[in-house]
Amino acid sequence: MMTVSPALSAVILAGGRSRRMGQDKALLTTPSGQPLLAQTAQIAQQLTAEVVVVTPWPERYQQVVPPTVRLLPEDQARGDSPLGPLSGFAQGWTHISSDWCLLLACDLPYLESAILQRWWRWLLAQTEHWQRLAEPPAPLPVASLTPGIKGWEPLCGYYHRRCLPGLLRRLASGDRSFQSWLTTVPIAAYSAVPRSMLFNCNTPSDWQAVQQGDGSLN
Repeated sequence: MMTVSPALSAVILAGGRSRRMGQDKALLTTPSGQPLLAQTAQIAQQLTAEVVVVTPWPERYQQVVPPTVRLLPEDQARGDSPLGPLSGFAQGWTHISSDWCLLLACDLPYLESAILQRWWRWLLAQTEHWQRLAEPPAPLPVASLTPGIKGWEPLCGYYHRRCLPGLLRRLASGDRSFQSWLTTVPIAAYSAVPRSMLFNCNTPSDWQAVQQGDGSLN
């Protein structure tokens, strides 16, 4: 049984166009029989009672997510195009109350609540350790992420509200690159995450591998 933390909220991003997949990734039916977005929301709720889904299409998902999950209409750019994950994340911050946020993409089929919970406990212990130090690290980390092949894995990780001013400045400059922004913030690396849990589905072949239980994704 997971412990729901009052110090944590969750934001799920469901704003991708799914062009390569050819259908809405959030509505793909998982091997357990539920839509991928519903699975992600239920896992997030095992860590926190406050879960927000940021999406340009809230009406599409009203019957998909649990009723206790809030659907937040995402701001859109001209041409009815989503502004991207960094903008969606910034918007999500305005609708959550906690200092820490668990940010998740909607297309992580191997997401595991037990691993997220262990990670969260580690982060809380690290935070307490920093606070006890006579000379804590300066600046304090404002995120905890897993390093990947091409940089940080930004859409499965924890962020502190202290990151918000810099995030908003980055967006105001016109730069919406998540990786570019992350080069400017202090991050506590957490590597005890299976590679499979960070696998996101982008193509029909990706999804076929998930349905077949392809172990090569680990």
